Amino acid sequence: MEHILNGKVALITGASSGIGRAIARRLAECGCRLVLAGRDTKRLNSLVAELGNESVAAPQDLAHQDEVTRALDIAIGSFGQLDVLVLNAGLFSNVLFEDEHIEVSQSMIDVNFASVVRLTHAALPILKKRSSAEILGIGSIAGVSDMRNEAVYSATKHALNAFLRSLRRQVADDGIRVTSILPGTVATELWNLTDLEEIEARVEKREVLRSEDIARIAEFVLTQPAHVSIRELVVLPQAQDI
Repeated sequence: MEHILNGKVALITGASSGIGRAIARRLAECGCRLVLAGRDTKRLNSLVAELGNESVAAPQDLAHQDEVTRALDIAIGSFGQLDVLVLNAGLFSNVLFEDEHIEVSQSMIDVNFASVVRLTHAALPILKKRSSAEILGIGSIAGVSDMRNEAVYSATKHALNAFLRSLRRQVADDGIRVTSILPGTVATELWNLTDLEEIEARVEKREVLRSEDIARIAEFVLTQPAHVSIRELVVLPQAQDI
């Protein structure tokens, strides 16, 4: 039986590693055609080679506002449409605000929120051409909690969550669903977790999630019946005390 997502075109930001890469692999298994956006061209090309001809790389740096919409041009040029926009790219810092370089703070604002606004604004006319479409934001538990050492990061994720909540109401009549997935700690490079043995040990202790956990949830969200809209979904490691 053909998967409900088969043939859909999905643009995924931050696709070169972590959650974005895991979502790319999951959606490729579902039969999606993929536009893989990210800063690491080598990793993107490697992922395209892994996933096959129904995927294309879209190198871009979301910290540079003139590059934000480049992946949309690639999506239309390659596939002629866009059905799913996955807003996953993000920067992270876990230090006291007074110790954080202001350039790092500004980069988080640019990538985690400003680029999302710009990219989504440019994508909406394209998504509205489809009979149904999806915007999926990968936020953070920091978007609904006040994390002590994450002042600016938390602020960007609160802003992202508020933006997507409001946008969901604006585009509902256009057949566009908007969902935020808000994970707790995920074993990715953002947390300097790359050693497989360490990751498995912490998963066993229920301290972290795998990127693949979030990818599985993303598929769940995107495959709900048309009358179902999941506004946001918080997912935590079972032992995370939040």
